[in-house]
Amino acid sequence: VKLVPPKDKKIDTVILNGCECEPYITADHRVMLEYGEKVLSGLSIIKKVLSPDDVYIAIEDNKEDAIDHLEELVVSMGFKDEFKIIPLESKYPTGAEKTLIGTILGREVPIGGLPLDIGVIVQNVGTAKAIHDAIFEGKPLIERVVTVTGAVKNPKNLLVRLGTPLRSLIEYCGGIEGKANEIILGGPMMGISHYDLGFPVTKGTSCVLVKETIPVKEQECINCGRCLSVCPMNLMPTMFARYAKAGRYDACKEAYIDSCVECGTCAYACPARIPIVQYTKVAKSELSKRAANK
Repeated sequence: VKLVPPKDKKIDTVILNGCECEPYITADHRVMLEYGEKVLSGLSIIKKVLSPDDVYIAIEDNKEDAIDHLEELVVSMGFKDEFKIIPLESKYPTGAEKTLIGTILGREVPIGGLPLDIGVIVQNVGTAKAIHDAIFEGKPLIERVVTVTGAVKNPKNLLVRLGTPLRSLIEYCGGIEGKANEIILGGPMMGISHYDLGFPVTKGTSCVLVKETIPVKEQECINCGRCLSVCPMNLMPTMFARYAKAGRYDACKEAYIDSCVECGTCAYACPARIPIVQYTKVAKSELSKRAANK
């Protein structure tokens, strides 16, 4: 879809996202180091398709080896005048699409809109590699790099066939250690818990995080304002939780809940342990249902 924008949408900027979307995940870092040539080759195809004015490669500044490696490849592959590498502060959620656009370009995606509405397309390094594989090698998307980390004996980044059970990945990494009782697909902030080890790896599986979770009890909001201070979208997350609890979903919409990227920083910072993201998802789901029934 990103490579075939509507005819009335002029794409002037392409950003290749080399920032890890969450803590613990190092899959994209590994892809840039191991498949840098393919990543840049895929990016050149994206540039040819969209004909943007500018192409940026965003990489967190704690990945110095990846920055150095891609800078060398940009020169050796003849892309010096086409691609510009932008080191960014290693601060969550730098890798979030809207945050990335704001940091690099100073543009804001409209509420309920998409990056292409402001002339921007953001692609992941794994997607760029997959495009190269499809065009130059005739290879469909049958595998991806997955970070397996947390309470496993030997954390690794693995090149995994789609459909491989989670059990196989964990066993390959030496099995579960300690009192781990939760498996998260994705990172600790935005990942989804799974308890079926037979669940397969999909194209969106960037990480398998094994961890011990200690149950905590939700308390009443103390109006400390921490969730407001950490929100990268400058929203009021505490109000989403309050309105959702009361069933006031229209009030959530008026508070710009559609601009929430569900990064989880609010819930992480909350001393009352309120699952703000879950309440936000409930409200968004209800609003979507109401919109569909109109």
